[in-house]
Amino acid sequence: MNFEQFKAQVIDEMRDRFPELDISLQEVSKLQGESYIGMAVRPKDSNIAATTNLKAFFEDLGEDFNMDDVMDQIAHDISDQISHMPQFDEHVLNDYEQMKGKLTLQMIPTAGNEEKLSEIPHRNVEDMAIVYRFEMSNSAKKISSILVTDSMLRSYGITADQLHEDALEAAVQTHPATLRNMTDVMRDLMGSSAALFALDEPSPMWVASVEGGQNGACAIQYPDFLEQAAETLGGDFYVLPSSIHEVLLVADDGSMDLSYLEAMVRSVNETEVAPADRLSDHVFHYDSEEHIFENARAFEVREAVKEEAMLADEPAMTFGDDVSDSRAADTITVLLVDPHAHPKVIEAKTGLEDLQQLVGGDIEVVYPFEDNVGLIVNEEGKINGLPLNRALRDEKGEIYDVIAGSFLVTGLTEDSFGSLTQEQIGKFEDLFHQPEVFMRMGRSIMAIPLPEEQLAARENAKAKASEEIGAKPKHRKPERDDH
Repeated sequence: MNFEQFKAQVIDEMRDRFPELDISLQEVSKLQGESYIGMAVRPKDSNIAATTNLKAFFEDLGEDFNMDDVMDQIAHDISDQISHMPQFDEHVLNDYEQMKGKLTLQMIPTAGNEEKLSEIPHRNVEDMAIVYRFEMSNSAKKISSILVTDSMLRSYGITADQLHEDALEAAVQTHPATLRNMTDVMRDLMGSSAALFALDEPSPMWVASVEGGQNGACAIQYPDFLEQAAETLGGDFYVLPSSIHEVLLVADDGSMDLSYLEAMVRSVNETEVAPADRLSDHVFHYDSEEHIFENARAFEVREAVKEEAMLADEPAMTFGDDVSDSRAADTITVLLVDPHAHPKVIEAKTGLEDLQQLVGGDIEVVYPFEDNVGLIVNEEGKINGLPLNRALRDEKGEIYDVIAGSFLVTGLTEDSFGSLTQEQIGKFEDLFHQPEVFMRMGRSIMAIPLPEEQLAARENAKAKASEEIGAKPKHRKPERDDH
């Protein structure tokens, strides 16, 4: 049996089971490139139909199919659809003044929706578009809505601008915007299991959506939302299009690498987000001073032009001689990278015990870069449960390993370790500058830069602890603990 034969048999069977309904095949034109020929079911006294894509039912048959079971499942779905079908007066649908309070927004990608967008009112936002819907019902079971078309706009006798303004006014009331820290969102999702994870500190990521969560990416188009978000995040921020239902906001405070953010968005889209829910593979940026929402790469270009203009009359800065020129042979200049701390330039002795002491155990040298450098790591860092420190990424910016415990970035000679040059120090200090914390998201590991305020708080706590220890009398014996 092929799919065409299957559809014909389903239509005949459902007409026999539901003689009180009109059941037929109908082309269903949807956004996100999911148009299909489906089964339309409607009460005979109604102009509203519920449609079902029969493809999934056909695929469920497989080789050892049971047609009776499939027919029973389709019949059950029809009964459920009819029981939840919204009831409203058709005359109300033709009255814009009564309908405009039901308007909502939806943000979709333009790619893949070009044909549909040619016949519906919309507003372009970078490589995305805002479209408009009448929300006819909203329950825990299902949301029913009607996409506003150009022909509807003409029948109402209104402009696209008026539709947009009315939709914003209605959506802000019925589906207010929400902005929550990722830590709070994860805590709610995990419920009682949240206690098993380190969810005490705020995340650098914020989740923007609307109450109810459906089609929440449109919140970034709500009046004043971006300005209010800038106040919460402390200035400029990046916008990561997580899905059509929400976006992620990350402060542009110098701790995030744009290439990494772009790679993360692409990876999550490919592995975690259903095709119907994908919004964009690009990262966007909000300039809180200029009040500009744009592609993050366009923002970088604008900033580069400004910086070139400012530096045009300034003298060029030069580095001094390589530090390796004035160091003893058994002492080398390296970068020490501790967890939850910025890298430090130190002078390290090249003896085995000295290097082991710096990384806290037996050493292993790895060579993840084309540069003439090596990473001296703790060979058993992960086995011994040392704190996860920094991620290693491939040329696409995707994480392939995470270093546990402190490690050194060292130069290499023909037969041993050597001092880093000033150029190497600058490059790898920049690469490993921001401390990271790690979180598993589905099948992926997400590295989240540790915010500067949390880092400062950790450093202050360390300094205070050191001061308290230093203030104690040196002759004092440790207190005995009999427990």
